[in-house]
Amino acid sequence: MSADSRTREYVARQTVAGRTKKEIIRLLKRAVARKMFRCLTTPVAVPAIADLRPLRQSKKITLTAAAGQFGIWPTTVSAFERGIRRDDDLAHAYRDWLRAA
Repeated sequence: MSADSRTREYVARQTVAGRTKKEIIRLLKRAVARKMFRCLTTPVAVPAIADLRPLRQSKKITLTAAAGQFGIWPTTVSAFERGIRRDDDLAHAYRDWLRAA
């Protein structure tokens, strides 16, 4: 209630409206819960990665060479290609690099 300017303004409006501090905190908690629910239930577009490993293998590029290009460990590239680890920025850069190779 003291750090965020939007929250301070909201608290000031609610205080003027005659709400107690306890009621304002309850309203803020409900707002946070609604926001979190929206974040948890809204689907997020995830870039496809199924084409990366076959593309790398078709160009005969090793995991070590691919990892060296991006300055990461080969196990990181392997986990990324198999979908165990997610990194959207790496997905785009990796796909562009493989297509150019």
